[in-house]
Amino acid sequence: MESSEIGRIAMHVNLWASLGYGFTLFLVPDLFCELLKAEAVNTAWLRTIGAALLGTNVVGCWLWLKSPSVDMGKVQFITAALEAAAMTLSLLLGEFTAQNIWMVQASVVLAVIVTLGLLPTAQSNTYVSS
Repeated sequence: MESSEIGRIAMHVNLWASLGYGFTLFLVPDLFCELLKAEAVNTAWLRTIGAALLGTNVVGCWLWLKSPSVDMGKVQFITAALEAAAMTLSLLLGEFTAQNIWMVQASVVLAVIVTLGLLPTAQSNTYVSS
């Protein structure tokens, strides 16, 4: 499979995963905490994260899929990498209060895989100039 196709698939996964997480966090953060069996402490942060996912990840992925460009690819790759790093660090530091920690771990694994998949979208040699 070509790296450009991997990037396109990763962009789709990022879009749909971010759409699901984003709407859940933005609209019903208490439900998210309930699913994780985590304390619903300061869910305002979860709403803010949901809004950021919807704005940056969903809209950004949609724009890239509509008109692929290295600049938007870089934004999506860097955003995914920062999110994956933050989630990994919080997991390693034991900051997540979830009893269903496997759901957090699965989310971290997905974030890392998406980040690696988005790497080709941030490289100019992936784009064919016309």
